[in-house]
Amino acid sequence: MNWRAISRRLLPYALVAAGGFLLAYLFVAFFIFPPQIVPDDAKVPQVVGLLFDEAVTRLDAAGFKAKTGEERFVELAPKSTVLAQSPPPGATEPRGTEVILDVSAGQRQVQVPSIVGMAQSVAADAIDKAGLELGSVSERESQAARGAVLEMTPAAGTSVAPSTRIDLVVSSGPPAVDAPDVVGQSYAAARAMLEQVGLRVGDVITDSLATAPSPQTVISQTPAAGSRVAPGSKVSLSISP
Repeated sequence: MNWRAISRRLLPYALVAAGGFLLAYLFVAFFIFPPQIVPDDAKVPQVVGLLFDEAVTRLDAAGFKAKTGEERFVELAPKSTVLAQSPPPGATEPRGTEVILDVSAGQRQVQVPSIVGMAQSVAADAIDKAGLELGSVSERESQAARGAVLEMTPAAGTSVAPSTRIDLVVSSGPPAVDAPDVVGQSYAAARAMLEQVGLRVGDVITDSLATAPSPQTVISQTPAAGSRVAPGSKVSLSISP
């Protein structure tokens, strides 16, 4: 038997069989188990600085999945801004890998404390303890005690950024009154006039050298007539003997 002749006759069949095996292998490799044979890796895109929704879109387009990681307050980063990512940008990872995104919770907020009715010094301390700052302080006449807080801006309970300035309106005390002119009046009449406008008689000094049409006539007064004084203030009198 001529084995060389037989080999030549069998060679076409062997080539066909080998070709069929190769096609079958390629079919299995690419259509049945492609990930095990053909790597499906990609570079992780840069998403730091984007808003979370934009980052999700960009990662999805590259074949990755976004997952929310740590959320923390950052003063200069708007809420939902991506602060960090893992795996980092440029890393080569299989498609479908989860990319952990740390995002900004925005600026930390604090609540304005309720300080209306407090004395100004106590209110200032409460503002400081809340992480806020005392702003402008103006006065307004009021029946409340002098220095008591009447109004505040922003209002109590408002959520604001740390170090926000809180403006106050405080009481300057009850409305002032004009001291009446009681010079020349009798002591009794002067006292009645002062009490009528909410003032009181203070020190009374008898001036032995003073001359007047009748005894106990008011020679002078302190404060002087027309002076603006707080209700309840005392007016001292000098009277004739």
